[in-house]
Amino acid sequence: MTQKARALFIGALSVALLSSTPVLPPNVREQVWHHRNMGKAYYENPMTQIKAVEEFKAALDLAPASTRDRVNYGLALLRAGKAKEAMAELQKAQKEDPAIPHTWFNLGIAYKKEFDHAAAIQQFEGMIRLVPDEPVAHYNLGIEYKLTGKSDQALPQFETASRLNPNFAAPHFQLYNAYREAGRKEDAAHELELFNEIKKRKAGAAVPEDPEWSFYSEIYDVAALDSDFEIDTASPAFKFQPRKVASGLDARSAGMTVIDADGDGQPDLLAWSKNGVILLKNGTTPIADSGLENLRDVISIAPGDFNNDGLADLAVITSTGTSLFVNHNGKFEAFAAKLPEGHFRKAVWLDFDHDYDLDLLLLGEQSVLLRNDGSAGFSDQTSRFPFVAGHAVDAATFELVPDNNEMDLAVQYDDGRIVIYQDQLLGRYQARVLPGTMQGASGIQAIDLNNDGWPDLVVASSSGPRVLINEHGKLVESNAGIQEKGPVVVSDLTDRSLADIVVNTTVFRNNGRGKFLRSTTEMLPAAVAMAEADFNNDGRPDLAVITSEGNLELAANNTATSNRFLKVQLEGVKNLKQPQGAVVEVKAGAWYQKRIYAGLPLLFGLRDYSEVDTVRITWPNGLVQNETRQVAGKEFAYKEKPRLSGSCPMIFAWNGEKFEFITDVLGVAPLGASNGDGQFFPVNHREHIKIPGATLQASDGYYQIRITEELREVSYLDKVQLIAVDHKAGEEVFTNDKFKGPPFPPFRLFGVEHKLYPVRATDQVGNDVLPQLLKHDARYVDGFKHNYAGTAELHTLDLDFGKAAPENRAVLVLDGWIDWADGSTFMSAAQESKDGLIFPYIQVKDSSGHWKTVVEDMGVPSGKQKSLVVDLTGKFLSSAREVRIVTNMCLYWDEIYLSEKTSAPSVRLTRLDPETADLRYRGFSHARIHPARTQPESFSYEEWSATTMWNPTAGLYTRYGEVRELLTSADDRLVIMGSGDELRLLFKAKGLPPIARGWTRDFLLLVDGWAKDADANTAYARSVEPLPFHGMSSYPYPEPQHFPHDAAHREYQRSLNTRRPVNDLLSLRP
Repeated sequence: MTQKARALFIGALSVALLSSTPVLPPNVREQVWHHRNMGKAYYENPMTQIKAVEEFKAALDLAPASTRDRVNYGLALLRAGKAKEAMAELQKAQKEDPAIPHTWFNLGIAYKKEFDHAAAIQQFEGMIRLVPDEPVAHYNLGIEYKLTGKSDQALPQFETASRLNPNFAAPHFQLYNAYREAGRKEDAAHELELFNEIKKRKAGAAVPEDPEWSFYSEIYDVAALDSDFEIDTASPAFKFQPRKVASGLDARSAGMTVIDADGDGQPDLLAWSKNGVILLKNGTTPIADSGLENLRDVISIAPGDFNNDGLADLAVITSTGTSLFVNHNGKFEAFAAKLPEGHFRKAVWLDFDHDYDLDLLLLGEQSVLLRNDGSAGFSDQTSRFPFVAGHAVDAATFELVPDNNEMDLAVQYDDGRIVIYQDQLLGRYQARVLPGTMQGASGIQAIDLNNDGWPDLVVASSSGPRVLINEHGKLVESNAGIQEKGPVVVSDLTDRSLADIVVNTTVFRNNGRGKFLRSTTEMLPAAVAMAEADFNNDGRPDLAVITSEGNLELAANNTATSNRFLKVQLEGVKNLKQPQGAVVEVKAGAWYQKRIYAGLPLLFGLRDYSEVDTVRITWPNGLVQNETRQVAGKEFAYKEKPRLSGSCPMIFAWNGEKFEFITDVLGVAPLGASNGDGQFFPVNHREHIKIPGATLQASDGYYQIRITEELREVSYLDKVQLIAVDHKAGEEVFTNDKFKGPPFPPFRLFGVEHKLYPVRATDQVGNDVLPQLLKHDARYVDGFKHNYAGTAELHTLDLDFGKAAPENRAVLVLDGWIDWADGSTFMSAAQESKDGLIFPYIQVKDSSGHWKTVVEDMGVPSGKQKSLVVDLTGKFLSSAREVRIVTNMCLYWDEIYLSEKTSAPSVRLTRLDPETADLRYRGFSHARIHPARTQPESFSYEEWSATTMWNPTAGLYTRYGEVRELLTSADDRLVIMGSGDELRLLFKAKGLPPIARGWTRDFLLLVDGWAKDADANTAYARSVEPLPFHGMSSYPYPEPQHFPHDAAHREYQRSLNTRRPVNDLLSLRP
């Protein structure tokens, strides 16, 4: 179904339901909405589908005449596997209101699955009559015609489906077969070529293809209705009390913006013109020594915290050029930066490459992009941005399509064009020029006017403001009914949860149905520039006005209202301290609102609600934080909670009493992870995880191991094998596994019988850290400066092993963990310094006492607490046995020692393939995360939740059930796991030989595969595909390399990779 048709359907249906939806008493209406909200929350969670049935049934019981609730009750029954009951409810709903496509589509799919072809055809034909441009309905009708011998009727359905959605692969395959059977060889070849091209192209698509799913498979939500929301259409007089707070501005060049200049969480006002700059505390009190007093000929100013200290800095555009000012506790100082010359009108701060810093776009006659390279300054990256030629005058950041962790840009040009620059991630944007023009461009703002979660645009022009409504990613001009001319601001002036539009001296009241009604407005001065904020902290937005005389007036909002409000302030931790671009959503009963954070408190009007059900924060890196039952009338300052987003799958082993957390796996194989500016890590694919014998105990003749996917990533497992390692008692056995660059470490075992600890150990400032390194006790060396992103100062660890290894033969054994930086952090570090993040290297002293590098890349532990072995045989350059480890990564060492034994230990290895491998959905283990990130996170298998703080990556996963056949050999037939999945493995213990006298047994778990996280700078982070394979030279792999497509692999993908992920975290949007 096209976006336009869907929007028209929703609008038409909303109008129809105005007369057909039962009007409920307010107390009952709130109960119904509570059950609707809970039902929606449970609907797509596979662990709570029965609860969704219960909630929608409760809503229907309270509103038995509500067809909407009957439809959703039927859909919930269908999702819960109760097809017979579901079909009965959907049939009832269809009789009550045959105009709802959800009933026709889902009954058609249900009858199709029951092989009732006649009934399925009837439903799909009815669906197409209602929604003629839904390609999935045409496709399924064609399938039913084909199955009933009506090939002549099937063919036009497949042709229509492919025409309506050329990227829908399934009908092309059907057309290939139909044309081939009809002897139309060229047409058949063309369709097969199209089919293969689409499948190949969709390897990187964010949305997978499911020929039995459509928009109408989901919960039936309609736009806001009067009966639900009681939209207040009365238009009371808006009253303002203006007072002059400054003067001397040049009205023709004047502008202003709101800023929190001193970091107190309260709005201040910054105004400018060719005559100078005025900074006013709380919008009322001029600050005489702001550091901006000498500026003249100012065109515009944009606040943005480019050094991430939590205070808003400034980009100032004047007639002579652009300069930056850094904020020192409310005092601004010029910042030395090489910026390009040019005539610019607008500065925009935007983290265009998602690397945790604000980049700068300067818009004008020839717009430029300046990348923030941290301490290295700003670099010109204009060639990377698809600027449309022309004179850009204003811009607004927003999400054209919500919930995708992208930040788009709407730019207004002086010839009336609007250009949307859509974020494609990895620092790439795509330009799209909107049809039509709006003459006399003077400003653009993005805000959700109709509370549907899709940000709209308000564009100021010489003919008055124009409103572009976002209809599911398509911006369509609305007849808003505003003819007034002048400066424009958008604000919910009476806390109604609806944003009004103010034009010059008049408020146009949002009626909630796409119209803005002229209202009586008292005492609002005529303006050449306007801004809005709650300057007096009473919960109502006030207006700041620059008059035609050059006066700056603050118009306090005295409009009478009994509505309540909520304020939200944010502080990032891993994200920027001022997390620009964070999305804040508020849900109170039936009312939903959404705003984008820009460094100032967000004000949400709550109507008469005394509390909100949920405040949801989606931080710029995609992680979600929910705060529930927040009391109205207060300001809440939310600090980013410590959370993990991506790492690796986790391993738990049965120790005889419980499943014990062992560690993570496949840290050696971070698929598509960025290692710097435009580069990706080459990755290994095999890792051996050591499991002590005491930790893995047989139960009923089997060893039980669980591999869980706890984080926002995808795992691809090709082979899993348990290796029993029998060795001499009193000797510890270690592997050669570690994360390092090519050549990757070969499989090798080390045996340690005698540990030679250092006699002295100091850090980079000379602190004695020896006590932390003498035993495995979770007391880590952590005396280096570091941040939450996983980067540290360049630091050293000096170890003196006295007279050890006199024959210059030794291995260094280190036990510890790494707090991995994500790909975006690696990119940021590479921009700031040519060395970027430095993997640890080893130095020793030569005969002159100087440190010399002898191991360029010693590797790092591939995740949580693990041991790493470095062979130092022949590496000492003198009699000194001093070793220095150098890095700027967050490496935390627990125990370090030498072993003079370098030969392989005597072992007996017995390899066990899994007897069974059951893939299923489980949920998420409780994670214990140290607030300062100086201890490794751990997971409790017994404590778990069915939901988490992100949704799974889109794509097709391996179907649930027995998957042993995929794990016994490395053949590129992968078990594909997503967030919340679990692989339960059983290995037969009885097949192992008896342990020899004087020996003991530990285990290694061999895992061959890859893991891909959802970081914005990971290749193909938004999709499961393209699938990795052992023959690839890199990931992303270049043409002509491709995933195997022989008959065996085609059948594997067709029959096993059939599961579409479910969203654990549902949108709050109505």
